[in-house]
Amino acid sequence: MDARIKMMEGNVISVRVPIKIKRYGGKKLILLPEGAHMTAPLEASKPDETLVKALAKAYYWQNLIDTGRYKSIDDMSRQRKINSSYMSRILRLNQLAPQIKKAILDGTQPRQLSLQDMQTPFPDIWDEQLKHFGFT
Repeated sequence: MDARIKMMEGNVISVRVPIKIKRYGGKKLILLPEGAHMTAPLEASKPDETLVKALAKAYYWQNLIDTGRYKSIDDMSRQRKINSSYMSRILRLNQLAPQIKKAILDGTQPRQLSLQDMQTPFPDIWDEQLKHFGFT
């Protein structure tokens, strides 16, 4: 019998499962133990609206800079009254690997992936990004 399953008195079975709980958009998710893989999705995937909006903002803001409407991130943040640090972190999403962007748009990204995770420093190399964000 597995060490995590114990027979107790009175035909009671005790099952110990190592889990990790993470807050995600106001919800709590139970994460699988390391090394465990889910064989089938519990529900149909749907795009995470927060992540999709962040990607759209990143693309839009980059386009505004590239076309010369704003001279710099600081110029755009001042005129649009948006914190330049936030704007920089969102613009960095343009550097994500194409597979990550596609997964976000298709709603097939790892469930635990959040915008907060994506605003922290991440690798520049696409293969390393895939590992960093749990795609491989």
